[in-house]
Amino acid sequence: MPSPLHNPPKLYLNEHLSPRLAVQLRGYGFDAVSSQEAKMLSADDEEQFAWAVGEHRAIITFNFNDFVELHQRYNSEGKEHFGIILSTAETVAVLLRRLLKLMNSISVDELKNQIRWLNEFK
Repeated sequence: MPSPLHNPPKLYLNEHLSPRLAVQLRGYGFDAVSSQEAKMLSADDEEQFAWAVGEHRAIITFNFNDFVELHQRYNSEGKEHFGIILSTAETVAVLLRRLLKLMNSISVDELKNQIRWLNEFK
């Protein structure tokens, strides 16, 4: 894999993603934390998203409906967020490969206030 971009996004992995992914991403030099590491496992989606926003992190989730709704609400209220990355459930290896491609091609500024599909990065 190429080296990280000068300004890649910081990532927050929602609870449905394996905490191993955060560890593996950090091994490649990226700033990533799992909801387990953040002690947010019992938090609802709004709390998860607010935590990610407060930490200037893009959230990665399989939960399409709730996070699209949160994105729309933030936009309508003029609030900023640092990105939502939606994915279908895949193996850890597939998710890691796609996340590495994303992290090496999108900057924090390009992801800000955006929803991106991880499946774009096959």
